[in-house]
Amino acid sequence: MFSDVPESPTAANLADIFIEAGANLNAIDFSQCGEALKFIMEPNPEEEYAEFFDVSPMVHLIVSHIIELNWIWLPARPRWSYFKDDRILLIEMRSCMHEAPLMHLESIFCHFLRGFVHNPVLTTTTMSSRLTSTDTIPDIAIAIAVPNTDYNWIRKPLVIVECAFAQDTDSVLRKIKHEIAGQPEVLMVILVVIDEHQPYRSPERMSEAWQMLSQEASCRSDSSFASLKGDAARSYNHRVVIAGHTWCHLGSVRFHVWVRGNEPINIDDDDELHACGTLLPNRDMDAVDTMIENGMVMMRDSIAIVCQEVALGRDVTALQDTVVAALQDTVIAALQDTVVSFSPDWDLLLMKLNFAVAEAAYHRYHSWYKSSP
Repeated sequence: MFSDVPESPTAANLADIFIEAGANLNAIDFSQCGEALKFIMEPNPEEEYAEFFDVSPMVHLIVSHIIELNWIWLPARPRWSYFKDDRILLIEMRSCMHEAPLMHLESIFCHFLRGFVHNPVLTTTTMSSRLTSTDTIPDIAIAIAVPNTDYNWIRKPLVIVECAFAQDTDSVLRKIKHEIAGQPEVLMVILVVIDEHQPYRSPERMSEAWQMLSQEASCRSDSSFASLKGDAARSYNHRVVIAGHTWCHLGSVRFHVWVRGNEPINIDDDDELHACGTLLPNRDMDAVDTMIENGMVMMRDSIAIVCQEVALGRDVTALQDTVVAALQDTVIAALQDTVVSFSPDWDLLLMKLNFAVAEAAYHRYHSWYKSSP
């Protein structure tokens, strides 16, 4: 188990784990596996994600297998994606900052769908599951499933949401393209890009923060750490400065939204099917609000079409089935009566992000203190 793995994995102790997992040791590149597992097992607060290049399918397979076997033991539970053609393994950490906009949007979409989707239509929202036909794990994937005449499930992808926090945008755009290729029917894709004013770095040796905090006998609690903020620092939103060191300073939050036309979404096209906006530092979200609402209308209409096609495809006997009756009378009627209105409550998201700044600052301090010599 991972609990037996030392802080710096070596080929010798990794071999024991791989043997336990049933791997063929001759096909394993231990250095690649070790680097990926070390990134997960020894989280670095200066790195929110990592890309590993020239990774063979076997290495991806065994790393995935080991992560899944030891999920409950992981200090950080990442999302990982593999791009086979490019031989790239992407590992993304699930920090409080990264998850804040995801949880906000997930709540909005689930509330929206609960308003008109009833049995037998099943809504699925996943935040840690691999997409069908791909080796990517999206931040959020929302889909519906409807049983047909043989009680097989007709699945329809609705929305994919990705967030990039302190992450190279190219890496997340590559991921989105793979997700769309795997589910070309997806109706809407949302990308949230969160950047700090500058990349985070831990306190340097002999700096004010190092001299004040690293020499303390024990690590401070989150409340004790927060109490060190001066009055001037308390006046800043989205920023934590303690002992002269910036532990977290949120610089910008930008949104991109794409909706499907007659063809699968192409995120390289900057046309009427794409909208972008800024939540921070200056709010300009009107175009984003409009595009998301358009996408929600498409979600409603798509669900109605699927339900009608399933209902019309049944014979007279099947139409007496209570499931079909529910499908026709409840779902379709509710869909037809649904008025789509997008209420984003961006002020609430800003509050969540401000809380995430405080959480990120303390996490970075805690990790730095524990690793300081």
